[in-house]
Amino acid sequence: MSSLEDASNLEPELEELFLRWVPDMTSRWASASGQDIAAIERLAGGEIPRCYRWLLRRLGRGWAELGYGSLDFSARTIVDGHSRGLFPPCEGMMCIANDTAEWQPQLRYYDLAHPAKDDAPVFAGWPDEGGLSSEFQTLRELIGAAVFKNHRLQMLPVRCEGVFVDEDKGDVLDVLIPLFEELGFQPPIPGGPLSLLYDNGMVAFSSYRRPHRLMVHLVPFVLGGPSMSALRKVLGSVSTSTHLVIKRLSWNSP
Repeated sequence: MSSLEDASNLEPELEELFLRWVPDMTSRWASASGQDIAAIERLAGGEIPRCYRWLLRRLGRGWAELGYGSLDFSARTIVDGHSRGLFPPCEGMMCIANDTAEWQPQLRYYDLAHPAKDDAPVFAGWPDEGGLSSEFQTLRELIGAAVFKNHRLQMLPVRCEGVFVDEDKGDVLDVLIPLFEELGFQPPIPGGPLSLLYDNGMVAFSSYRRPHRLMVHLVPFVLGGPSMSALRKVLGSVSTSTHLVIKRLSWNSP
């Protein structure tokens, strides 16, 4: 893969998500050096998953300004950190992000031993201390959730947060996903039981459930839109078209 044009075919949905919501994104693409990409492939023991190849080709020199806190995914940081022994080894995994937070920093590890969806799961923590905990089913979900939160949801003038609850203990997603599709919402990237993103062009929806606290009958959410009435319309559809209950609802509006 020798050009940015080639990279655009690797993750078209992520590519579209960035281009649609991040200002001047075309001028921000910056591939890691071929030398660093080759070094990462050697660390991985072979070809790396498609999503990580896209990340290295498009944002290989870092993407802190795009919104993922203190995490540094830049290829140079990862290659240098591995060569200096800064990242504790973990069988079947490779560290792909350093954490510069002053309080409780957590590295990010890529579970190459369990590939899924042309990608692999992401874990957080320190293998030689408290251990690693599952964070996202795929790197794609991690990247998409960060961009969607910082450049889509937080840019909307009105937002609300709450929890959708199935008091019969059924899986909320079995009810919620068909309803959202009926209402014209589409996922900008493929999601799963941990992370879901939906958008209908006016209202945006995000949900994240921590794996170690996953309860299928609870789905925390953030909705954003142009007005309270637009969000209340979506919430009203959930209340009237399903048996789900909305709890802990709070608003962030002008």
